[in-house]
Amino acid sequence: MSKIADLLSITAANWPDTPYMYFGDDTITYKETDELVAELCGKLSALGDLKGRFILLALPNCPAFVIAYHAILRLGAKVLPVNYRLAKEELEYIMHDACVPLSIYPAGKGEAIVGEALDPLTFGKYSVGVKKTPAELIQKKPFFPADLSPVAVCIYTSGTTGHPKGALLTDDQLLANARMCHKGLDCHETGEVMVTVLPLFHAYAGTACLLMTLSCHSTMLIIENFQPLKVLEEMQKREATVFLGVPAMYGVLANVENPPKIPSWRICVSGGAPLPAVVGENFFAKYGLTIAEGDGPTECGPATAFNPVHGPVKVGTIGFPLEGVTMKIMSDDKKELPVGCVGEIAVKSPSNFLAYLNQPEETAKTLVDGWVYTGDLGFVDADGYFAIKDRKKDMLLVGGLNVYPREIEEYLMRHPAIREVAVIGRNDDLRGEVPVAFVALKEGQTLTELEMRQFLRDKLAAYKIPKELVILDALPRNPTGKIYKLALRSGYEDGAYK
Repeated sequence: MSKIADLLSITAANWPDTPYMYFGDDTITYKETDELVAELCGKLSALGDLKGRFILLALPNCPAFVIAYHAILRLGAKVLPVNYRLAKEELEYIMHDACVPLSIYPAGKGEAIVGEALDPLTFGKYSVGVKKTPAELIQKKPFFPADLSPVAVCIYTSGTTGHPKGALLTDDQLLANARMCHKGLDCHETGEVMVTVLPLFHAYAGTACLLMTLSCHSTMLIIENFQPLKVLEEMQKREATVFLGVPAMYGVLANVENPPKIPSWRICVSGGAPLPAVVGENFFAKYGLTIAEGDGPTECGPATAFNPVHGPVKVGTIGFPLEGVTMKIMSDDKKELPVGCVGEIAVKSPSNFLAYLNQPEETAKTLVDGWVYTGDLGFVDADGYFAIKDRKKDMLLVGGLNVYPREIEEYLMRHPAIREVAVIGRNDDLRGEVPVAFVALKEGQTLTELEMRQFLRDKLAAYKIPKELVILDALPRNPTGKIYKLALRSGYEDGAYK
């Protein structure tokens, strides 16, 4: 049986009455969770031999997601969590790539999932829909890596180009990352209430919420959708202690008028995207809490580094590597760079992924001699804090000079009219590339290109100042709240913003 499944059974035996999940008015203890997992596991096993196979889990944040996750592992199968809002073609690609025989989705929905609908599975008060995949979609079996037996979870990364890649993670890797998060965030051994509003199908919440909660015998406060006032009211009601979010969430929370008091709230963690300094400042002014920014790609389990929750937080950095993690700044020819030099961040960690499913070439590019090359450009300072300048693929080359969009975004976020911003590059015959700024404005505000340039004139070198301003009602985001720059680039190239 899976080590994660074992851990749930052990926790249920030792802390039977401790709540594992709060959801609305529901409180589900570890003992009750274990019993529901056993019930669902039995019903899944009656559908055929699923051991060693990937099962698609397409549910929103709810207790059924957590129960199904554990039931799949207890069955001896592998969890393939996906965004339940994916389109039909996106789902078909993943199902074909991973040879998925069965899909689990919200009962009464699942129209985008191809397959033969079976009777819904009910366990306790919860119910899920299931579909059996047509044989023609899964004729080819996964071919890489040769041995899939250690794999517990496959998480498809969104990527920036082409099809998503399935990052394969084992029980040992996932549990190692959960324990590192537990220690790095100085979470209590019991009694924590982790706000779980990040999507559970994503690596961040899958490890830092679902598994870290399990590893410290604590409780998840599961919230399906991010509605700021409702989230704060739930946190107050359930005496939440830890909020794990993305920068966009903290930006919205900082603007909530007269938020409820939450005396139990003591830890704030941000990841998934760079945290603009102004967002951290506004949030602290409203709640008196410092946001500890961290980072880590799916391929690392995902967490790699955090700012200390009880020590000096350096704004604009991702802090120190977690215990057991080694990080280096590497040149293009794979040589370590000294303090202060910008290069690619490489990570060696006990939670580094096994491989990309069916993609040996991409695996070889990313996983080199045990090091994950993250694609993030950054540096380490004299105090050992790591900082990300930008994504390697996002960096612009303007007249032969490196330009990091994040630097421009940080300054633009300080403009009083701007609510959110993203900078991309466009081709330029003279300079190679030039920056283009996409912004969404605060209600009732206006901004012209001239005003933007005047605002940046004494803050940035002239070649870094965007040559074009595109104003949108809102910037496109992926399910975890990260601005989706690929959509901006595609729309710009297609002339959608002219």
